[in-house]
Amino acid sequence: MAHGRRVLVAGAAALAAAGLAGTGSAMAQDKGREPVRESHVTGDAWLKFPADPEYPYRRFTVDAHGGPWKMVGGKMVLGAARGTVKYDHYSPDVPGGPDKHHYGTIKVDYLMATGPIAIVSGIRQDNVPANERRANFTFYQSPLGHKYDRMGFSWGVTLPQCLQMGSGPAPHSANSSGPFGKWLKGYTVKDAPLELPKGDFQPPDLPQDCSFKE
Repeated sequence: MAHGRRVLVAGAAALAAAGLAGTGSAMAQDKGREPVRESHVTGDAWLKFPADPEYPYRRFTVDAHGGPWKMVGGKMVLGAARGTVKYDHYSPDVPGGPDKHHYGTIKVDYLMATGPIAIVSGIRQDNVPANERRANFTFYQSPLGHKYDRMGFSWGVTLPQCLQMGSGPAPHSANSSGPFGKWLKGYTVKDAPLELPKGDFQPPDLPQDCSFKE
C-alpha cells in the first residue's frame, strides 16, 4: 500500500475516533469487497469518577456492535456500528428529598476495538446544544477480572463552552461496587481484525461544520 493511502486510512480512523467525523450509519458493503468483520462491546458497570467527589457514581451500560467504516460506491464511509450506551448519573438523597437518577442514551455509530480496549462513539438522544451531542467512550476489559475493568467518557474533563464534548474520551475511571455496594458484570470486549481496504477508493467526506447534525 502506498504511503499516502496508509496515512489516509489512519487519519480517517483518528478523525472518527476523535468525534470529528459525520454520523454515518451502517450501510451495505460494496459487492466484491470482503465484508468488514464486526467488533463487539457489551456490559454494565458502576464507575467511581474521581473528578466529582460529591456525586462520584456513574453507571454505563453498553451494547455496541460493528466497525469504524464500510466501503460504499468506492468511497470510505465512516460510521458502521449500531447499538446504544446508556448512563445513569446517581445523586444520593439530600435532607428532605429522594434519591435522583439522571438517565441518558447515546445512539452508537462507530466502534473500533483491538485486544481488550475499545473506542465507541455516538450521538446523545437528549436535548443538548449541538456541540455537546457527540459522545465518545473507551472501554477496557482487564485480564485480572471484571472488578478491574475501566471506562472513560468524553464529557468527564471538558468545558463545553470552550471545547467540543466529543473531542476525546476522558481518562479511564475504575469500576466500583457503586452506591449500593453491588458489583455488576463489567465490560466484555471482542475485537476483530481491522483490515485496510484493498484497491483504490475515495476518502471519506468531512463534515461541513462541527454541529454533528444527523
